Amino acid sequence: MADSPNHLHRLLELAKEPSSDKRRELLRDVTDLFLENATSYNESERGHFGAIIGKVAQEMEVAVRQHLAEQLSAEGAAPADLIRQLAHDDINVARPVLMHSSVLNEADLISVAQSRGQDHLASIAQRPAVPSAVSDVLVDRGDDRVLLNLMANQGAVISRTAMEVIVNRSEKNEALQGPLVRRPDLPVDLLQDMFLFVQKSVREQALQKLKGVAPDAVERALSAAKTRFSKTVSEISSADAKAEAFIADKHRKRELNEGALVQMLRSGMLAEFIAGLAKLSELDTKTARRVVLNRNVEALAILCKASRFDRATFSAIALLVDATPARSVSQTYEILSLYDKIPIEVCQRTMRFWKVRSQAAVAPGNTNVA
Repeated sequence: MADSPNHLHRLLELAKEPSSDKRRELLRDVTDLFLENATSYNESERGHFGAIIGKVAQEMEVAVRQHLAEQLSAEGAAPADLIRQLAHDDINVARPVLMHSSVLNEADLISVAQSRGQDHLASIAQRPAVPSAVSDVLVDRGDDRVLLNLMANQGAVISRTAMEVIVNRSEKNEALQGPLVRRPDLPVDLLQDMFLFVQKSVREQALQKLKGVAPDAVERALSAAKTRFSKTVSEISSADAKAEAFIADKHRKRELNEGALVQMLRSGMLAEFIAGLAKLSELDTKTARRVVLNRNVEALAILCKASRFDRATFSAIALLVDATPARSVSQTYEILSLYDKIPIEVCQRTMRFWKVRSQAAVAPGNTNVA
């Protein structure tokens, strides 16, 4: 140990000193001594420092322990046991080491994430690098604040399973949608899924990402989507069943076309319109319903253009679905221009993903609700 007699003497003083004020001063001095030559100590010597400093720190107030944690958080040679102790401490103490200490390994972080509260999890989510196994625990136990921190952290590795959980949660929490769409590691099929429900301000970002997807990435994502949806099926209520029977009859009589769809919508036959839209676009009813009831005109434009609906049909449906009385002329023009704005290849690609849902919905043996 560098300057061993002096350091050993200070450690012994610290261990024996009964006065809290004196112990606080000695704790500061010993910590400073350690940090001056931290890399020169061997593992045993660091263990001695850590054991004594940790024991004394436990008896000090939070402010003292917090200062200690801040001092040690940037030191890669800090005693591991002491850093683990601080990581499990009060959040004001734990935060600096959870966010910055390189001494904590994956197992240490998982231990904290599994046993401590949301503030501790939120701090872990902000580390420069978060391993996949740690992210899994954060997603499983974390609240929306934890997920937001994780989404904003480009150094976080997030597994496919965890990403699916976050996507599902983002449907009910719009704050998660933007950070999630902006992540470069968001799987393409999950991005396609999100387009059905993301808020308007995020859809343009999603569209831009979809335009840049390479063909081979599309094929891989389609394969992943087929696997994911093979276990799901659309839920059909009795009202839906009646509407679908009505549409089946129309189709059999060759009376189902774009004009009939618009007329159903104008007549207030919403369930029949949705069933007819699903039939003509070859989608499942649940996906068609989400497009219509969420008033997602961008998704509606994709559906209509990929299905080769006339531009006038899209315009009529879009204005009836999103029937805002106080809509300005410029807002109306913006809606109608969507049909021309979205490239046909993006529309067709997105519909391929959505049709995976339809294929899963009619697959034999599927009984779960999508």
